[in-house]
Amino acid sequence: MLPLSSLPRSLLPALADLHMAIMPTLLADLGSEVVLRYFENAAGNNLVIAFVATDDRQPTEILGYVLGSPDPSALYSKLRQPLGWFLGQVLKIVLRRPTILIQLAHSVLSSPPANQMQPGQLELTYIGVHPSARGKGVGGQLIHTFAEAARRAGYTSLVLSVETDNPAAIALYEKVGFVIRETFQEGAYHRHRMACSLAQTNP
Repeated sequence: MLPLSSLPRSLLPALADLHMAIMPTLLADLGSEVVLRYFENAAGNNLVIAFVATDDRQPTEILGYVLGSPDPSALYSKLRQPLGWFLGQVLKIVLRRPTILIQLAHSVLSSPPANQMQPGQLELTYIGVHPSARGKGVGGQLIHTFAEAARRAGYTSLVLSVETDNPAAIALYEKVGFVIRETFQEGAYHRHRMACSLAQTNP
């Protein structure tokens, strides 16, 4: 387990590939180059708390990752810089999947009230585990490491959004102390907003 900022830059494409393979979100829909840029930006952002689990026997094999920020929208906004590059990436995707443009416009122009951050909160934005490593405690270790780092950084609670049709993820979050606060719709996605107090629980 190592911080994303310490991950060799040569492994960032593998991390982006893993995200593309297991995380069917709007970010992944925008393509591998945008996902790679996201992780490059995150690795250089000192407000981001992120860890990567690698195989001890094969350090270049990424087993999972977790990433969070007190201002997730700032990471997404940075993807649009430079604007010409971003529009080029979007155009390539829109030509194949026009509905992506609608989802992107909705994401940029509106933010559900459920996603508004409160003082002292850190959003667990992404967590993913390679299929070969599932059921081995990797997800729990990632959340525990992430929560401990958040606590040391002075955060008082974690929040996250998860699709309502992802029972495995919901069960993992509930196991480590997250509770559902509300259910909402964001574009094409139906999601739960979950929270975990760092002062009262021990993920």
